[in-house]
Amino acid sequence: MAEEIELKLLMQPQDLPRLDALMQQLEVTGPQVNRLENTYYDTPELHLNQAKAALRLRHTGKGWVQTLKTSGQSRGALSQRGEWEANIDQPRLHPELLPEGILQADWLDKLQPIFTTHFTRKTWLQEKTSGQGLTCIEVAADSGEVALPSGQSDRISELELELKSGKPEALFTLAERLAESICLHPGLASKAERGLRLLDPERPAFRLAQDSLQQADMKALNQLAENQLNRWIQGHENWTFNAKEAEIHAAQRALLALQGLLVIMQRLCPEAPLHQARIDVKKLLALLQPWVKQSHADRVLQQLYLEEAPSANWRQQQLGYATRRQEYRSLWQQLWVGQASLQLVSSLYACHSFSDSFHSEQPQRLLQAACAHLRLPRQPMEAEIWLQRYPAVVRLEYLLRVLPTAAEADRQLARDLVKGIEDLQGYSYWLVQKELPSEVQQQLTDKRKELLFNLGRWAQALWTSDQ
Repeated sequence: MAEEIELKLLMQPQDLPRLDALMQQLEVTGPQVNRLENTYYDTPELHLNQAKAALRLRHTGKGWVQTLKTSGQSRGALSQRGEWEANIDQPRLHPELLPEGILQADWLDKLQPIFTTHFTRKTWLQEKTSGQGLTCIEVAADSGEVALPSGQSDRISELELELKSGKPEALFTLAERLAESICLHPGLASKAERGLRLLDPERPAFRLAQDSLQQADMKALNQLAENQLNRWIQGHENWTFNAKEAEIHAAQRALLALQGLLVIMQRLCPEAPLHQARIDVKKLLALLQPWVKQSHADRVLQQLYLEEAPSANWRQQQLGYATRRQEYRSLWQQLWVGQASLQLVSSLYACHSFSDSFHSEQPQRLLQAACAHLRLPRQPMEAEIWLQRYPAVVRLEYLLRVLPTAAEADRQLARDLVKGIEDLQGYSYWLVQKELPSEVQQQLTDKRKELLFNLGRWAQALWTSDQ
């Protein structure tokens, strides 16, 4: 078995010519250009997918290759996974060439084609020799599509940096060099996972690890931070596929949780290389906030039951989904956004060397500190104060979610608080606007008043249970 270590990056199709020119400036050989046709197999029940494995036949133009891949670790687009390849002479599966113990015997007779991928791959090879030995990286730019037999398809435009020899840090060095000139973002979903998402649009393309915090040491906190970074990356990947704004809301909450984890990690380990990561998270949150606020505003406006035709017409004119979609695409194509995301992946990877060097804290103490910082109110408060406390409430909800000892009632109260403040952002956005229709004005005012009362009630219940 070979272990594949690669950094997956998403890129814009229009940047391919620029990538060609950029690679010519580096010390590389190539490019080699191949058209790759792949057929992926699974059982009707998708047993391989459930076992986190992918089986494909690939035609390279020179012959056929059968490949089995298994999932491993994913650290914000840096993945390590098992891979078994065999050259074959006919375009059919050869079960006898598969490794033992990976696939169950009763699955083999049920295997069938489920989707295909068709893409052009340009590859370059970078080799450098230093005092640490030879570093060899294969750079592969893929452009094409993943498709179902029905004709449904999803675009492929990605860059994969695969480590052939040397240390993984070299992947980040090369990626950061390329990201100075073209917009690159960390990516999680493999081509197989994207094909499965076409089969079932409601399934996430990349299955994230479940968070749980038993002991708050650097190793455990770094794992939680990587999981939240993956959620941030996944939010954008999902949005590009389904255009649901809830994906970006989830991505924002993941960044807020990550921001809190970085602060805790830096306190436990002052030498950890997290300073730039903390700056980047803050900048990304500031970038998202106006967009997310307007999204919440549209959402609460759509939930109003309006009986008067002028009010309903006014609402229809105010909804800005199409504009926001274009704005978000423009935000995402800024070079520094991709650079910041890459820096986060690199910083958390570097923190693995600090895992065993510093003391830990009891998870319950982290929860107590979060509650003390929040200073949960005992009665309804002004809307502006609730809005200011939204980041702290999100982090409190996250800690309650990952602590096994937390009561489910407390977790639900925290979820209610998060959702309530998001609604409050929407109500507050509209109530400062001029010339609202009277029906809209009255409903928004009444709903905000009721929500403020409920926020105080939920906070009181959470405060009491925490004492």
